Amino acid sequence: MLQLGIMLHSLVIGLTLSITRGPEFATLVTAILFHQLFEGLSLGIRIAGLPESPTQGAFRRLPGHILKPLLSTMFALTTPAGIGIGLVAFAEHGAAERVRRVQGFMSAMSAGMLVYAACVEMLAGDFVMDAMMWRSSLRRQVLALFALFMGVCAMSFIGE
Repeated sequence: MLQLGIMLHSLVIGLTLSITRGPEFATLVTAILFHQLFEGLSLGIRIAGLPESPTQGAFRRLPGHILKPLLSTMFALTTPAGIGIGLVAFAEHGAAERVRRVQGFMSAMSAGMLVYAACVEMLAGDFVMDAMMWRSSLRRQVLALFALFMGVCAMSFIGE
């Protein structure tokens, strides 16, 4: 579920990037590079931690040596695919108002998916359901939450 949500988010990010023009483009590219780097690292950690043979879900028949590269490749291709779809779908530059509306809608959709994936899937998995975090010291838990907070601050600063 996390993989699907992040891939859909990356597709929308690619679509948003393809319709952005002017000085906003450089800011958006910088924010997306930073964002996709850390999203890829966190997703890579999740993919690496998958069991060699999943017992549940749609991929239960795929062995781990096929599933892990498949999921990684799917994530790597979604943002460029979104950019390509956006370039083809919005090739005409005359509909500035329509492009602005679509850009706002896509940005809102991306933000919603990111908040869901971050809060429900990743934070719950790392801080609430992780047995190692429960057994770790209070100092380590506070340090992990502080690092999370600093990451949130850095993302908001770059998105500014």
